[in-house]
Amino acid sequence: MRINIAMGPWFPVPAIEGGAVHRRLQGVAEVFAAKGHQVTILCRSHPKQPSSEIINGVHYLRRGGFPQSTNIKLDLVKDLIYALTTFPTLPTGDILMINDFWLPVFAPWKPSVGKIVFGAARFPKRQYWLYQQTDLFIAVSQAIAKAIEKQYPAAKKRIQVINNNIDCKIFSPPVIPRKSDEQKIILYVGRIHPEKGLDLLLTSFSIVIHKIPEVRLKIIGPYQENQGGGGESYLASLKQQAQGLPVEFCEPIFEPNKLADVYRQADLFCYPSLAETGESFGVAPLEAMATGLVPIVSNLDCFKDFIEAETTGYYFDHRSSDKAINLANALELAVTNWNQTQQMGLNAAKKAMEFSQETIANKYLNVFSKLLSA
Repeated sequence: MRINIAMGPWFPVPAIEGGAVHRRLQGVAEVFAAKGHQVTILCRSHPKQPSSEIINGVHYLRRGGFPQSTNIKLDLVKDLIYALTTFPTLPTGDILMINDFWLPVFAPWKPSVGKIVFGAARFPKRQYWLYQQTDLFIAVSQAIAKAIEKQYPAAKKRIQVINNNIDCKIFSPPVIPRKSDEQKIILYVGRIHPEKGLDLLLTSFSIVIHKIPEVRLKIIGPYQENQGGGGESYLASLKQQAQGLPVEFCEPIFEPNKLADVYRQADLFCYPSLAETGESFGVAPLEAMATGLVPIVSNLDCFKDFIEAETTGYYFDHRSSDKAINLANALELAVTNWNQTQQMGLNAAKKAMEFSQETIANKYLNVFSKLLSA
């Protein structure tokens, strides 16, 4: 098959400035290429990357692009410009996978692109009626699929769920098992943004530290607005809240091998997102699971595709007025019942293997084959 993957204007590929979606699509693209398919990724240009190159069998074509801002209306205009200048350059193919807001509107104007597949990696914003000529919608979770169907019922028969993938060769458990008699490091990896519930995490951690003085908290991720963060002022407010607590704020890590090492050095993973319509799946908790970390997450539906309560992770009720206490109780339970947590870590690592790049890529290829034969 000739498979072309069109990305949006914000982040480069390979991901050197963030972009979980970009990393997972790069991963499956390399599997496609290894299986003999002709694969091209169209993405934004970047001064550190050539306009055209081949990496692991995947051809990269880079043109245009914009820095992302916090102004949604402005970004929609910039993305519209990007789509209008990109669609005439779309190469001939059998399958065109799209990860962009406006491009699915214009891609059908060029029939030579083949079957159009939209990657639904974000909650729908009532825009799916614009994508009437899209052949297939691939949602990364059941929660996303239900939201699309609710907002655009006409898409029901064109929705397929294929979860996100991770590189299980890089994200793997430590060679030496985590010890039970040392201080426990609770890790958060993700965007430093108010919707991620980090102020809630700090409040809960301040409760836990009085009961379990040996715990530590490490927060890693981008805070810059052009990388999806909440900005310097928000980071400063978190640091103010964390004064007097054993909390470490670290710069974002985009290199997968280095990120995996950070996971392996931690003992628990906490992802207390409050984004009811912002989280689509949760790659960071899954990567943590692959390294044997037990995730503690909010009760969002998107996590239920891969986290089973009390088996591969802990949930806390983030919708309650006592959400800070609920999270603190979950953290305390995970630390004090360490034997159970260690077993859950083994379960989590085993579960994460179901989302390897090879497994998920094969699901894509099966869907593509059926789409083309139909």
